[in-house]
Amino acid sequence: MKVRTLTAAGAFVLACGIGAAYAADPVKIIYANYLNPKHITNPVLVKYFQNVERDSKNTLKFEYHFGSSLLSGKDIPGGVRDGIADAGYFVGAYIPAEMPVDNYLAEFSLLNDEPLVMTGVLNELELFNCPQCVAEFKKFNTKFLATYALTPYVYHCKTELKTLADFKGKRVRGISAYADLARELGAVPVNVSPDAAYEALDRGVIDCALHSAAAQKARSYGERAKFVILDPLGGFLGASLFNLRIEKWNALTVEQRKAIVDHLPELVSESVFNYIEEDKGIIEEYTKKGTKFYKADPAFSKFVENFAVKYTETAVKKGEKAGIKDPQKIADELKRLAVKWRGLLEKNGKDQKTFARLLREEIYSKVDVKN
Repeated sequence: MKVRTLTAAGAFVLACGIGAAYAADPVKIIYANYLNPKHITNPVLVKYFQNVERDSKNTLKFEYHFGSSLLSGKDIPGGVRDGIADAGYFVGAYIPAEMPVDNYLAEFSLLNDEPLVMTGVLNELELFNCPQCVAEFKKFNTKFLATYALTPYVYHCKTELKTLADFKGKRVRGISAYADLARELGAVPVNVSPDAAYEALDRGVIDCALHSAAAQKARSYGERAKFVILDPLGGFLGASLFNLRIEKWNALTVEQRKAIVDHLPELVSESVFNYIEEDKGIIEEYTKKGTKFYKADPAFSKFVENFAVKYTETAVKKGEKAGIKDPQKIADELKRLAVKWRGLLEKNGKDQKTFARLLREEIYSKVDVKN
């Protein structure tokens, strides 16, 4: 009888232990970005978080803060490093002295004439073929995981600018290569974040904002800048979508890491395609609202094209001055990967599902989730 009592008690304790294990709180990952709450990428991120939570069997839980509600664009890298957030959207252009390699890659933005190609290039380059990139994120105690190339930037202006002469003395948003382009145009570059550009337009700090056509709505530029020059300026290459603090990554199980990595191809692919489709829709919508979308004088387009071609050499020289080790090697690798990804897309197709598959096969299936 006594033995039975002990056995029952032991079973009770064991059952309690199992119940406690199943009831354990999930690991919380705090994510921060500065993107406007209306930004088209945020719903894609929420979908990604939900998918990861599900596939981790709810052992992971995301707490997300958009619109600089936790950290500003400038403060996100340091905030992730210091544990204020566990993950975030990094843009090195806001802290160029601290992220010179990231800024060096952004110098090639003017060459981004195909966002799908450059999205593949950047993720493969930064994950596997750029030790300096890895080391730079490591300074922020952060593991780089996903980025994307944005759709073409255009100028959103308060007045109609058409000729090269019209840009003389105008104050325009300019970061990385775009700051140099502004100077070559005779304009004055102003380094402000995409969201801060709205207030800068409103207060007369800048005459033209710089972003994709979708910023007419996503960042409310259409309220203050009703002249959009559609001559493409290349898409920005310095927006890193999802990065995770190394201490948090190390604390996760292999299954949890796998859940995080497995859904990155869809996150990246859907984000890029949303940009592409949004640009098209916004041009149609805001034309009806009174925004004028137009091509500038042909001399403007030719000027930008010539500037982009010559700028590769300039970018390498700037990399040298910034202390980048062998910047030509990085530039050559970027070009090599561009040839590879153009070939992959031409051979396999350029639809969203195919692009996600290629990202998985060529990149994310090779990410080591065991270390």
